[in-house]
Amino acid sequence: MAPRRELSIRARLTLFFVLSVTVVLAFTGVALVNLVHRSLVNSANDQVQGAIVMTQDYLAHATLPDTRVALPIHGDVVIQVTNAAGTTVWAASSPIIQAPVLAEAYGVNSAISDYQLRLVAHSSPQIDLSQLTQGQVQPVSTSRGPGLVFGFVYGTSITHSVTILLASVAISFPLLMLLAGGLIWYALGLALAPVEAIRRRVERIASRDLSERVPVPGGDDEIARLARTLNAMLNRLEAGSKFQQEFVSNASHELRSPLTTLLATVERAANDPERADWPAAAETIRREGRRLDGLIDDLFWLARHDENQIEVTSVEVDLDDLLFEEAERVRAMSDLNVDTSLVSPTRVVGDPRLLKRMIRNVVDNAARHAHQGLVFTCRYDGDFGLVTVADDGEGIDVEKSARFFERFVRADPARDRQTGGTGLGLSIVTDIVNRYGGSARFVEVEHGSKIELRVRVDGQRDAP
Repeated sequence: MAPRRELSIRARLTLFFVLSVTVVLAFTGVALVNLVHRSLVNSANDQVQGAIVMTQDYLAHATLPDTRVALPIHGDVVIQVTNAAGTTVWAASSPIIQAPVLAEAYGVNSAISDYQLRLVAHSSPQIDLSQLTQGQVQPVSTSRGPGLVFGFVYGTSITHSVTILLASVAISFPLLMLLAGGLIWYALGLALAPVEAIRRRVERIASRDLSERVPVPGGDDEIARLARTLNAMLNRLEAGSKFQQEFVSNASHELRSPLTTLLATVERAANDPERADWPAAAETIRREGRRLDGLIDDLFWLARHDENQIEVTSVEVDLDDLLFEEAERVRAMSDLNVDTSLVSPTRVVGDPRLLKRMIRNVVDNAARHAHQGLVFTCRYDGDFGLVTVADDGEGIDVEKSARFFERFVRADPARDRQTGGTGLGLSIVTDIVNRYGGSARFVEVEHGSKIELRVRVDGQRDAP
């Protein structure tokens, strides 16, 4: 079964607006017809009533002969005057002067003022009853005695006028709906054209590269903001893609170096096993194996960090204890002198593994560059726990030191490869201190180099 194709946004919006216009026009048409009908009826009643009053005034002062008297026409109103019984015509307007009695009066009660009328059907050729509408009857006093005066609108009926209006509405409103639908379709096409241009550009970008950007229309409407947001997203995607490519390239390069050393060492020993220096080969394999293990561990940590898959706990951690542990480790592994006299009790909230890794990476980095010794300090600094690790090595340019916290960046790449550095330690430090709302930086000293770490005492994390 083929999937059902839904209408486009343009078609759905056009249909919605056309239906809305249809409802509005329908209510407008009904209201218009009712208003016109009511207006015509009220106007006709007022004309008939006025003509009857004028006729009553005229007959009150005139003497009626025994023959029919022709009365003047008052606009579209004709008058017929009969005796009180409604059997004999005494006077009538000229268009109906020869007509017989056209209507009879009947009353709700005995009061003559409550009389109403109904047309009398007959086959007289002198008058067409369909031309008489809005009839009224009133009593009248004449020289021949009491009588009845009937008034009618003569000519085109109100019903006919309303019918013509309905026909006009029925013809014009569909045309208005078609015109509105066409204008709405065209306007929506103009409004959505930038969106379609953005879609085509994004489709082309997805199939080629991330260097192109979508067109940004002028102004500051929703579509312009959408285009700017998409371009900002493409900037992030391009930066992320380049970062990923560089990361893979650097990781491949870092992995290739120890592997090449391992393979070369093994091949030389295998080609001449009797003359091979096996203790030296074993030392080389051990050193490069440790380097591979450290590199793979760092890469695995960074991958999990970038995917937000690192599980952390929040407990109280003594930074001073971590520094004392690192001091013992460095003393056991090297001849360096480690000064911990300035380490003060400093407790923060955080994950012990992350904080230990942060301090170890900084200590290892300093130990690789130190000549004779290291100096550790630890104390509170406001809402932060402050840790510094200084070495007496050759030092670095502090103004350019920010790049050393980027991935795969070394102060001395050749020397660090020989001593086990991967260029990832300080970048991991940066990720950890950022996680706890802190910072990591090199500070200016007279001799050697010094790294300063800050982490929040309450363990508060930065917003993602």
